[in-house]
Amino acid sequence: MTASLLEGEEDGLASRFHLGSDTLVVVFSQVRVPSGKFGLERLFATTTHSRLFLNEPENNWYRNRDAFIDRLIGEAASAARAARIILYGSSMGAFGAGAAAARYPEAELYAFAPDFRIGEPGSQSAAAGLSMRQGEADLGEFLAVPRRGAARVIVPLYDPYDSGVGARLAALKLPDNATLVPLRSSHEVHDHLYSLNIIRKVIATFRRDIAVEAAARGLFVPSVDWLAHARFAAARAAIDGGAALDPDALMALLPEINPGLAMLAAEAAERAGDLVRAEALLAGLDAAIAADAILSSLVKRYLKEVPRRRIRFLRDAGETAAARRIAAEAATRFPTDEGFAALAIGSD
Repeated sequence: MTASLLEGEEDGLASRFHLGSDTLVVVFSQVRVPSGKFGLERLFATTTHSRLFLNEPENNWYRNRDAFIDRLIGEAASAARAARIILYGSSMGAFGAGAAAARYPEAELYAFAPDFRIGEPGSQSAAAGLSMRQGEADLGEFLAVPRRGAARVIVPLYDPYDSGVGARLAALKLPDNATLVPLRSSHEVHDHLYSLNIIRKVIATFRRDIAVEAAARGLFVPSVDWLAHARFAAARAAIDGGAALDPDALMALLPEINPGLAMLAAEAAERAGDLVRAEALLAGLDAAIAADAILSSLVKRYLKEVPRRRIRFLRDAGETAAARRIAAEAATRFPTDEGFAALAIGSD
């Protein structure tokens, strides 16, 4: 085992290795993990697996890193005498893991909310400032490679872009062992599953079926109308392109409560100048969240966005007292967020 495998860096890509069992888990860090740190390292510290952590602090989605990554995986697999290799990541890390899966068809893949293509409009990588490159492979191409190891793509249906990724993958003829796991969740799906103690159960041995574990908590959606979710994603793209869409037509795209869709419809109403309608849509969503155990279990930073937008709509409409009331309610629900308490007393 080389010293550089234990901990090293090459051209901005850092790595750290912990020797354990003959199950090697390669964990690709998500965005905004600072230099010297590795995403999910504390989570996996409780396991007995061998762990290879990768991080690219420049948030470049592991572009042009294949040779270095493959060398590290090869060294780690040799050191661990690996009988299983598991590629694991969320968001940016999920795309990096998916790309590696195409080169390691024997490996298993857990990809949580990956982009479909680096830099395409609406993607997390585009939000990070990356642009598409001609001829660059996408997630569908990675998953189309014949493989022996099971590939699992966890699709959060409450995010318009992510649900659109699921719709595109569902439309492809992927290998039988490339499986979509659609969940009632937002882009922060990995954190959501962690908060419900699902992730720890799955990663302990990687023998539990993540779909079964999610189903036990009411998150798994066994039958998805992917065409409807493709329309959801298309509506997000249309609004981003400046289109004016009818909020009521948007709400009719999906029969079930979908927070992402409700927020998109409220955005459409705001753009049309109807702040009353925009706030009413989010008031309905807030009530639905309070009444639904799954919705209320979504990560707090996602849930906070609903009252934040309601407050903004009310303030913009001149309804200062109502805005303060919503802020006070949010301060009670999220007592560690000092911003809501400040808004409740009228401070910006």
